[in-house]
Amino acid sequence: MGGCQNGGEGVVLLAAAAAMGLAQGKNSDEVALLAAFFTLLGDQLALLSLCGGDNRDGDVKSS
Repeated sequence: MGGCQNGGEGVVLLAAAAAMGLAQGKNSDEVALLAAFFTLLGDQLALLSLCGGDNRDGDVKSS
């Protein structure tokens, strides 16, 4: 990502703007659900990258 070249400030700003946009008009329970979803999504992406996420067939490589 291009924003990571200068310490990641661009990525941080983009994430903050996206979070504000997603939270707008939602109550605290809905925002909490979105936060949990994106945390889970990020964790799964990290796990896939560690377990051979370059596999395009959808199968996770076992060690």
